[in-house]
Amino acid sequence: MSEPQPSYSDEAPRKSRTTAIAAAACVLLALPFLVLGPYLLNAKARVELRCQPGGVCLLFHSSWLTCDEVASFAMKDVQGVKVDRTRAARRNRVPIFRPTLVTAHGEYPLFFQWATEEAVATRVEAQLEQAFANPGDAPLEFVWDDRDASLRVGGAFTSVGVLLLVFAAWLGSRTRTHLRTERAQRAA
Repeated sequence: MSEPQPSYSDEAPRKSRTTAIAAAACVLLALPFLVLGPYLLNAKARVELRCQPGGVCLLFHSSWLTCDEVASFAMKDVQGVKVDRTRAARRNRVPIFRPTLVTAHGEYPLFFQWATEEAVATRVEAQLEQAFANPGDAPLEFVWDDRDASLRVGGAFTSVGVLLLVFAAWLGSRTRTHLRTERAQRAA
């Protein structure tokens, strides 16, 4: 029977291997942050409604990264604004509200996030109902921006991912330095 071999190496520990493994780990750790950060920044949380008097209404949903036209319809196709009411999915089940534009082509929510105060939603409903009842000569422009939450969370995720990549690059440069030192020691 042969004697068991020790599981450790008799060589001096190699710093280059340790820093290379740490750099690779940082890159792998950064990937989910760099995927989720832009995904969260791309939440279409800004709603814009622009109507020309007697003309076309355009509805846009925007994020921090992109802007999409959701609908285009004639002002005469607008049937009104209603406030949707429901209960939150949370434990206390508080009522939540969201104004919705009703057109001949469908219904379009005017808030990305539901409001917890009914007065906010009914104020928007009254403002838009009045604007549609008396179009006048001025164009109608309504903007509701709920992008702050996506900026905080998406920006934090993206920042963490970038910082991890910077740290991985620093570890990569340390790995190169350690490799040069180890090669010089072996050559000597």
